[in-house]
Amino acid sequence: MPAKDVAWHIEESARLHSRGIDRFNLGRPAEASRLHRRALRTLERISESLVEEHRRLVAIQLARVWLSLAVSDSELHGVDRGAVALQQATEIAEYIDHNELRALVHGNRGLLNVRAGRLVAARDELDSAVNLLEHVSALDRCYFLSNRGIVNLYLGDLRQSEGDLTKAAELAAAAGLKEFEAGALHNLGYLSFLQGNLPSALSAMEKAVAVDVGGSLHGVSPLDRARVLIEAGLVREADEALAEAAEFFARNRLAQDLGETELARAECALLTGDIPRARALASRARIRFKRRGSERWRRSAELVLLQGDLGAGRPGSRLAPPALRLASELEAEGLQGQARTAHLLAAEALLRAGDIDSARDAAAAAGPVRKDDPISARLHTYLIRARLDVAGGAVRSGRREIRTGLQELASHQAKFGSIDLQTASAVHGRRLADFDLSLALKSGRSAGVVAAGERARATSRRLRAVRPPADEITAGLLTQLRKTVESMRDRESDSSAGPEVASGRHRISELQRQIRERAWTTDGGGESDRPVSIPEIEGALYEDDAVMLMFVSSDDALHAVILQASGASIRAVQQPLSDVVDRISRIRADLDGLANDLLPVQLRTVVGASLRSSLNWLDQTLLGAFDLDGRELVIVPTGALSAIPWNSLPSLRGTPVVVTPSATAWLSARGVSAVAGVVTAVAGPGLAMAEDEASSVAGVWGRQGRSVVGAVANQKTFAANMVESSVLHVAAHGRHQMDSPLFSSIRLADGPLFAYELDQISRVPEHVILAACELGLATVGPGDEALGLTSVLLHWGSQCVVSGVARVADDAAASVMVDYHRRLAKGVRSSQALADSIADFDGAAPIPFVCFGAAYSAAPTSA
Repeated sequence: MPAKDVAWHIEESARLHSRGIDRFNLGRPAEASRLHRRALRTLERISESLVEEHRRLVAIQLARVWLSLAVSDSELHGVDRGAVALQQATEIAEYIDHNELRALVHGNRGLLNVRAGRLVAARDELDSAVNLLEHVSALDRCYFLSNRGIVNLYLGDLRQSEGDLTKAAELAAAAGLKEFEAGALHNLGYLSFLQGNLPSALSAMEKAVAVDVGGSLHGVSPLDRARVLIEAGLVREADEALAEAAEFFARNRLAQDLGETELARAECALLTGDIPRARALASRARIRFKRRGSERWRRSAELVLLQGDLGAGRPGSRLAPPALRLASELEAEGLQGQARTAHLLAAEALLRAGDIDSARDAAAAAGPVRKDDPISARLHTYLIRARLDVAGGAVRSGRREIRTGLQELASHQAKFGSIDLQTASAVHGRRLADFDLSLALKSGRSAGVVAAGERARATSRRLRAVRPPADEITAGLLTQLRKTVESMRDRESDSSAGPEVASGRHRISELQRQIRERAWTTDGGGESDRPVSIPEIEGALYEDDAVMLMFVSSDDALHAVILQASGASIRAVQQPLSDVVDRISRIRADLDGLANDLLPVQLRTVVGASLRSSLNWLDQTLLGAFDLDGRELVIVPTGALSAIPWNSLPSLRGTPVVVTPSATAWLSARGVSAVAGVVTAVAGPGLAMAEDEASSVAGVWGRQGRSVVGAVANQKTFAANMVESSVLHVAAHGRHQMDSPLFSSIRLADGPLFAYELDQISRVPEHVILAACELGLATVGPGDEALGLTSVLLHWGSQCVVSGVARVADDAAASVMVDYHRRLAKGVRSSQALADSIADFDGAAPIPFVCFGAAYSAAPTSA
């Protein structure tokens, strides 16, 4: 065959091969395999008519195609099918004695071993490939180093991994290989994740996506980011990212990645307590891995299945043997972290079976707590050790394990600068905190219950607040969000604007996602304060002549501890927590209904009767066992109890009440010094009485007071007044977003101000009054971590926030608030002033304002 014809066939094969590689890098292995086979056929048609001088050139091209086909076929049909193609390339490389091809064979065999879970064998192959780096292109050097870096990640050799990945990123950047640079940066992010630096991990992964102009990380990036989010406690967000990744992997027949995604979603389901879903997902993933011959991942799926079986309450005697077998297999593969988890699961199963000695042996095999283990694994270790101690009668030692574990959780939360992540990561400590509280309740000691509650309650309030640096990109996104929300305001009620409304909602959701993700990359202060002691609480109560009522829940049981300077006592609430939550929901619905001026008179009577009945029931259920004498009452609620309009309960009429997330937070807020300063009243748009209310409030304070109304009541002016004011009153529409609480907002002249934006304001007033609907509500997560506009203001340093836990009629709010300021200006504490203003209001519906944080008193020169 003429040389030019041979050259054409080689070039055509190379062109098809290159297209196949591109398809594979975009996550489309089926298309890649078809193109690779066409490339092979192009050369096979001329193989019989070649002269000797052309045979070597054709053989080299054939080997390259077989190498690529090995990888794409392994993705589609499993590593055994890929090994068949790889053997063809191996034989060619040896026959023609070609070092570059030898290196590529070692590299691809290493990759196939990774996919099969044979990590030690994979590292050996990649070591051989790296030893031949001088014979390969810059692209293949990046490929070998990146893959060896990934293997060392899995094997726990993080130092070697970091060296390989950093070198790969540098080589790729120098050679202009954007896809490989993006991959190396992404994997460096995953390395940061394994090192426990989650903000750095998310930041690196974000940079990788920015570099990845070709979209090669399209499926892998959401999968690995979701793993980071799971560790951060953002379970819902992780599952959403995994759903996106699963759709991509399923569409492109990427069975291995799809199985890994299903397994990660199973972990999400475990964290949310959805055991049936967790078991179904893990079972599906195990089947996929088994079909592919991926033993390492099959074992990972079985590990999650075991956790699901334990959560489902299956007998421990049946679960311990497979857990111990799995631990042995994982150790043999060099997967020490997963092996430790299997040993801990075996110990948990043996404890359930009553075999304490064997459980202790299994826990000992798991070894000590390691600083480089994920927080979930560390807390699991502390939980098992605590349960073993308690089962063996060493209760004091068990409590010490619990305290150490919960302190590690607080340190973990302190790594985050984002309030979002600080609060979300509490999910990992739920089982440990529940066990701590159950021990305390079993002891019957009030002091023990208070201490257990404080250890796990609202830990984020014990962390040093860190304001992130100014970020122009985030500021731009917030401006876009504000404009989009405002543009949607009128359209949502227009039945003909359906498509526009759907598009607008999608845009809002996407902007919120981008803003949150940028906030997640902020590092925290790294420090957390200790919970306050019982003597410290009693001393503060004595100084304030106050009583504290702390609620705790265990399963569906609710308990209340009353603390006074003279001591503490505990009572069990006689109704289940679920019934209490149901009543609170009814109360809020009734209050919202009565705030509607258009509610017919007859229906208003029915709703009013329902509200009075629920308030009486709640009053008797929660407070009936206690003899409250009218002193200031500091309430530490749990879960939905934070949404109760406490001063509307009959027995608390006229009683000063403060609601605080924890006793520790209350003592901290008490320490905020009140100074004589400006009192500013801001009026937002769309409220008929807002400007009159703002003017009246400012007038109460005389020369200290000022009102901000009309067009000047905008974002810039509001921020300036936050910094300058000691007291800030806001008469504006407010909205709490239950699913995205940090996007709860106040509507100003130029659009909504979001809770997310408060971290860019250098100072917040000592006392803030949100005379707006429902801004006292919070989304409460594990560990009683509450998020909403009120909680964010308290987080950034406000001593006291007065806000509503339901809607309130505009005229009623204005009347009560002006009266409240008259009392406050005379030096009355905020808790007493609010209680008296609500009690003296002669209206048809109760006023659902609550005093949050700690009681505020105006400085003597303020009145």
